[in-house]
Amino acid sequence: MVRARRRARLSQREMAEELGVARSTLASYERGSRRVPEGAFAAALAVGGLRLAVLDEEGREIEPFPSDAVRDNAGRRFPAHLEVQPPDKLPREALRAPRYDREAPRAWYHLRGSDEVSLDDLGGRDHPTDHELALRLRRLRTAGAVRRMLALPDEPDACSGEGDRRD
Repeated sequence: MVRARRRARLSQREMAEELGVARSTLASYERGSRRVPEGAFAAALAVGGLRLAVLDEEGREIEPFPSDAVRDNAGRRFPAHLEVQPPDKLPREALRAPRYDREAPRAWYHLRGSDEVSLDDLGGRDHPTDHELALRLRRLRTAGAVRRMLALPDEPDACSGEGDRRD
């Protein structure tokens, strides 16, 4: 708290006004005789041009979990400990017993078992976002259209009548 106040070059009275607390409350925060609420601590850091961050063991900053991470069809988040897959990567169960009575899932998750994968192996990535899944599906559709176009014969189409003319 004192470091943030010094960086902002504010007196205790000015900092207390910025935070909306009494000067005596700020003084007790700085002395350590009163627990600082997380919101007040983050606000004090922001006044001093600082912010809170979560770091891993090597000191790298960990980004917050994306708020727009893909959700299931009922709008719930997928379990954080499971690896979420895009809808085009169907699990074997879905191929064996498709559910025609339900809307197609927006994503799948893989139940970890003996083939558990560490987050380091996945590059530490979080669940995909709705935007990332939309981009993936768009790329897959485009790639499919390009493959179909490349598979077209170079010869004139027999149905078009080209090449059948006799002059």
